[in-house]
Amino acid sequence: MSAQAVDINGGTSWSGWDYVGDSQMSGTWVQGSTSRTFDIHRTIFVLGSGQTVGGNRLSSGAAGNGIDYTGDTSSSLFTGSWQAGDRILGIGLRYTGTTRATTFFFHRDAGGNNIFAASSFGANDGYFSHDIGDTSSYMSPETNANRGRVRQYSVWNGFSQNGSPEEGNFTTPYGNVPNLAMPTRSFSVLESGSLNRVTSVQYFLNIDAVQRSNGGLTFGDGQFGSSTEFGFWEGDLSSAAGGFTQQIFAVPEPFSMLALAGGLAALARRRRAR
Repeated sequence: MSAQAVDINGGTSWSGWDYVGDSQMSGTWVQGSTSRTFDIHRTIFVLGSGQTVGGNRLSSGAAGNGIDYTGDTSSSLFTGSWQAGDRILGIGLRYTGTTRATTFFFHRDAGGNNIFAASSFGANDGYFSHDIGDTSSYMSPETNANRGRVRQYSVWNGFSQNGSPEEGNFTTPYGNVPNLAMPTRSFSVLESGSLNRVTSVQYFLNIDAVQRSNGGLTFGDGQFGSSTEFGFWEGDLSSAAGGFTQQIFAVPEPFSMLALAGGLAALARRRRAR
């Protein structure tokens, strides 16, 4: 768990983050095929009152400059469902080479029994599905004021063999447009001159906001434990040569640190109450 302020800037820097591996590494690869290249990062931290978002937020419709970010605002870290002292999990992708992305699905496997890595990079013997209590967050840069924000937070209330939204076994307790009631925040950096292709993305899930919420607790979305895992799917809808890239990676979070994080969060809240 990071004891310092974590870089939240869409991915122009990664202080406070751990490097997990790259997009073609065995052990995190689940299934599909790709020549796309990116690095995978993760972090877990307690949201401090001094946490900020670095850089400037691009205005609606503005093209990227490779530095400033799209997504939620800096003030979103302490408004809506988020508050100082909360435990935050982060997953970050930094694209290398010439590949970029426009669309992301981040998945939480509550029981650790629905995402399994393939035997090797490129193999298709990995497994991905959804079960009761699992969640997914969908974000797309698009070109409007909400680009780069999570636009749908889903909680699964039934088993889904392929993790497919078309199977319909889920609910969207916060609707289908970005809003600050969701326990998620996201930020991304657009490629210079592009309206929607990103060079990096940082996604955050607030554990305590999930557990405080009554949006989907009847389906178990408040459950976290040592077996919980995270995975993601990323794709480039603007690509003329291939469109989607059909691969998923499992990214286990260091949940051995959650007990410490929870203790620090409780201590912070007690101090604020005095």
